[in-house]
Amino acid sequence: MMMNDAATVDPAARPERLWLDERSWVDVTRGWLRGADALYDEMRIGLPWRQGTMWRYEREVTEPRLSAWIARGGPVPFPPLTEAYRALRRTYGVDFDGFGLSLYRDGNDAVALHRDREMRWLDNTIIAILTLGARRPFLVKNRHLAPGRRLLNDPHGPGGQDLAPAGGDLIVLGGRAQADWLHGVPRVRGHVGGRISVQWRWTSRTGRPEQGPGYGAARHFSR
Repeated sequence: MMMNDAATVDPAARPERLWLDERSWVDVTRGWLRGADALYDEMRIGLPWRQGTMWRYEREVTEPRLSAWIARGGPVPFPPLTEAYRALRRTYGVDFDGFGLSLYRDGNDAVALHRDREMRWLDNTIIAILTLGARRPFLVKNRHLAPGRRLLNDPHGPGGQDLAPAGGDLIVLGGRAQADWLHGVPRVRGHVGGRISVQWRWTSRTGRPEQGPGYGAARHFSR
């Protein structure tokens, strides 16, 4: 496998912090990783991508994206990812878990608005997401329904923000962003190139843990 040592974190890139509310924030750093396109090409063909399934409404459905995982402490076949991890650790002062990876092959691949409830302790978390490949919408939306709204995860409902990351951009969600806000990658009509997201997660394990199933758990109609 060809390694792309040319991809590197740009030390001059500076984040813009957006406060979602008094206790939830998101840092957006445009052009954080230089050489992102070449790294995307290598990772797309160099990882054991798999398509998962979820149990939804009495039947098993295929996830509309591919995924891969690199365990914390294990070998990382792409040196720029190790550099990115170390840079994040220096900036935010926490030890993240392993490398979560998602591949959106085209505009039909997506993930619904959700929270990372599998982390359980959501009062103080940091979720870093590095985008490689094509620019795609990335929606952030308050999870509390606005008056007159009935659909919590409606991507077309009012009140959301589209951070629209391009290749090499970094998004970091912090504070109570996982407790009080949703995020997702909606479908896109027409032609759009592939996108890989690399995700690192950390929780302080403070506060009251979440109860109930996470995003990937089974959901059923009430009877």
